[in-house]
Amino acid sequence: MHDITVPGRAGIRVRVYVPHGEPPFACLVHFHGGGCVTGGLDTHDRPSRDLAARSGCVVVTVDYRKAPEHPFPAAVDDAWSAVAWVHGQADSFGIAADRIGVSGDSTGANLAAVICLRSRDEQGPPLGFQALLYPLTDARCEAPSYRTYAVGYGIQADDLRRYWGLYLGATSDPDHPYASPLRAADLSGLPPALVVTAEYDPVRNDGERYAARLAAAGVPTTLSRYEGMIHAFYLMGGVLSRTSDLVEEIAQKARIHLAP
Repeated sequence: MHDITVPGRAGIRVRVYVPHGEPPFACLVHFHGGGCVTGGLDTHDRPSRDLAARSGCVVVTVDYRKAPEHPFPAAVDDAWSAVAWVHGQADSFGIAADRIGVSGDSTGANLAAVICLRSRDEQGPPLGFQALLYPLTDARCEAPSYRTYAVGYGIQADDLRRYWGLYLGATSDPDHPYASPLRAADLSGLPPALVVTAEYDPVRNDGERYAARLAAAGVPTTLSRYEGMIHAFYLMGGVLSRTSDLVEEIAQKARIHLAP
């Protein structure tokens, strides 16, 4: 495990987890959740270690800038810079540059989805897989699950709305596809996707709508709803057995889609 500051952009730290085995390795660049307001390398240390061990991939977690001090699109720009850096430095970590994917949980899944869009739009580093764990895909927060699971299930709907407000600030467009990927006009040409949702989660509908739109656009997509789970269960490995199942599912899909 190595902590590194990415050159060229002050404040972006990444943590690199290298699995046992012989290079070249596939790689997952992971963006943490926390509303683009909280969270960091340490909050996601345990699942990142587990994911690297199970998948056989190098896992790189990214400490992007956060709101409200750094509103949209700062986190997107940092995520983009981090992926470009990983691609450019692949040889240094025994990574195969053509076997890189992205993953994220919650708002980190938003960033992962957006980076796939931006890579397609700007002909950026080629990405072979995206794992989106209970993704926030629409800043409007209007889906029925925001009402059904508004309170009493861990994260509350009003908390999510507050995070969106801090992230977008007073001037950003909530319908911009790099903020709300569900509102992108075209989702074709994106890498294969694993979209994970939790049963008792305000953002469940938005994640499942995004998976449906990916599939309709011809993107190979697996939608996996974890019954009985709540938002952020990826971080509950010491408490919930289903967290282990989730990490294994990500690992399996990564091995398939990032195979040599």
